[in-house]
Amino acid sequence: MKKMLGVLALAILLVGCGSSESPEMKEFMQAINSSDQLTAVVGKYAVSKDIVPDALSSCELGKPKIKDVQKKGDLVIYSVEAKVIECEKSETAVGTVRTFDIGWKNGKIVQFDWQGPKSGKVEY
Repeated sequence: MKKMLGVLALAILLVGCGSSESPEMKEFMQAINSSDQLTAVVGKYAVSKDIVPDALSSCELGKPKIKDVQKKGDLVIYSVEAKVIECEKSETAVGTVRTFDIGWKNGKIVQFDWQGPKSGKVEY
């Protein structure tokens, strides 16, 4: 029993300590809580303006979580969830969870795909 608890504790420690986020993705995740900061970070890292839709920063998002990370050669794709905290364009969006994939290559955002709302309705 003690051995099994030790193995479980080690597994939890290893999972908690190992972060596979790039510094740029960490900055992106920290910026999600402010639409102004998010716009600035996207402007800094996106290879072109039209990769990340304006709708991403049209509502205040919070509680971002990386749900999955996939590596395809030099491309790293993060699957992200974030809760809509406030949204003037759609009151029904507040409290819902938005999901998207964001692809990074050589420190730049090269891909963005909405996966749709995890819950709720999008009106904008």
